Amino acid sequence: MSGKTQATHIIVLTLHSATLNIQRALVVESNGKAKIITSKAYPTISPEEVIVNIKAVTLNPTDWKHLEGIRGALAPDTSLGSDFAGDIVEVGSEAESKGFKVGDAVAGFTRGGALDKDNGSFQEYIKMRAEHVWHKPATLSYEDAASMGGIALSTAVFSLLYRLGLPKPWEPKPEKAAPILIWAGSTSVGLFAIRLAKLCDPRIPVVTTASPHNFELVKARGADAVFDYKDPQVSKKIKEWAAENGYSEGIRLGLDCISEQGSTALVTEAMSGGLLNVLMVVSPVEGKSWSNNVEVKRIFVYDVLDPNNAQDFADIYEWNQHLPSLVTEKHFGNAIPLDLSNGLENIPSGLEKLRSGKVSGSKLAYIL
Repeated sequence: MSGKTQATHIIVLTLHSATLNIQRALVVESNGKAKIITSKAYPTISPEEVIVNIKAVTLNPTDWKHLEGIRGALAPDTSLGSDFAGDIVEVGSEAESKGFKVGDAVAGFTRGGALDKDNGSFQEYIKMRAEHVWHKPATLSYEDAASMGGIALSTAVFSLLYRLGLPKPWEPKPEKAAPILIWAGSTSVGLFAIRLAKLCDPRIPVVTTASPHNFELVKARGADAVFDYKDPQVSKKIKEWAAENGYSEGIRLGLDCISEQGSTALVTEAMSGGLLNVLMVVSPVEGKSWSNNVEVKRIFVYDVLDPNNAQDFADIYEWNQHLPSLVTEKHFGNAIPLDLSNGLENIPSGLEKLRSGKVSGSKLAYIL
């Protein structure tokens, strides 16, 4: 670091240790209820970490599920929130060696409260490993960066690039492009997956499902064919589409962005063997016999946050290193329309909207 940068860093550290040992945060009050407190501990940095002053967050279904305790009750005063974007205010020595400095705008995601009861995105400051944040280009707003740095796109990346084997956007393309079925294309994961597939290779035929009122939305993101997921014949029609369009082997790659209420069975019925990724679900899916001998594999995006999952950890770091240039050079942007509000105090009502199924084809975002 230059002498000027070092001096700035020292001033920031001194200011934080003297006056910002606590912060405002939205935390668990009890199962299903959240509250704002002003006494959440300010993070303590490690050499491999940065501390980020959060400017914007976006919401995910997992946020209300954590609050509800669906996968295990969280203790009172546990932090909440996953997606975020903001400015680095402290940087550890190892994080600095990876190209980060105080003042950098970054984005990323965590598993709010479940990994560290004091570390979630619904608060003023968060600590993150350098591998789990990426540099926000100046052309991108904080709210769009929070969406792109969050769980939805990361899930699509984890599946399409590192599990289903689509060509990475920065690598040479194969001779042929096989079709992919993205079930529930108007979900946050689905919209990003559609756009990502086309970024990987514009020739990839993307087939998806959605409600009719979201057909134009998914087509605008790059879907080549879209079907009504409520149609009793939807799986049959998708197989017919593949045959009519010359894909003699059918569709052999899939991502189920819902992974509940029978969706996985419908996806496998539409495929002709191959590999289907499903999101983390409570009921077992692996090892079962599925239609058309489709192999079903669960993905759990939070695995990338654990250094003990060495390959997953390395994969998300690789993606985060490439993402800024994909934004600036490939014009890869936020795929999801944002419904924007302000303040921690408005997040609980947004979580309730998500829980009650009142959000479709958009993502709730908050400026903090």
